[in-house]
Amino acid sequence: MQQMPGFADMIHINISLVAASAAVVYPLPTNISDRGLQLVAEHYPELEFLNLTRCVKLTDYGLQQILMKCSSLRSLNLYALSSFSNETYKKISLLSYLEFLDLCGAQNLLDDGLACIAKCKRLVSLNLTWCTSITDVGVIATAEGCTSLEFLSLFGIVRVTDKCLEALSRSCSHKITTLDVNGCIGIKRRSRDELLQLFPNLKCFKVHS
Repeated sequence: MQQMPGFADMIHINISLVAASAAVVYPLPTNISDRGLQLVAEHYPELEFLNLTRCVKLTDYGLQQILMKCSSLRSLNLYALSSFSNETYKKISLLSYLEFLDLCGAQNLLDDGLACIAKCKRLVSLNLTWCTSITDVGVIATAEGCTSLEFLSLFGIVRVTDKCLEALSRSCSHKITTLDVNGCIGIKRRSRDELLQLFPNLKCFKVHS
């Protein structure tokens, strides 16, 4: 165990070295600043897992330091962070090893930003809950780019329709096991048999009431 030296807002960060070339940063203090995150990026460029849940003081600058310097990231949790710009979200495409991405509440994420993220070909789990600016265009790009998706949440996105579901079926039908379209009023109800025709390995499907 090590602690990052010299910065009060980072005193409780525990960093475990899990291998010579990999590190994990457990959930960071929610009051961490851009400067604190910059230090993480500079000291641990081999990071594979990073959880920034509710770190609401962060701005584009802080996140960009991680995206540009920690290219080995496999898991990035940005849950409940709504202040980042679409241009910053586009830089997530730099993370070619990314498998897990939580963007819940990313209200500034646009379709072209999501299309850039879709260049992360290894994505297995993608949470787009309450990414309310997204439409079919962005989800279709995701379906075509991220063909290994097993988990996808579109919860609360009212501008998507059956078109995106059809695209997901064409590209990810044998991979997706969990699909959440609760609150997606443009996606029609389907029977269990209809869903299994689209996604044979589906285990969990949540639809609006």
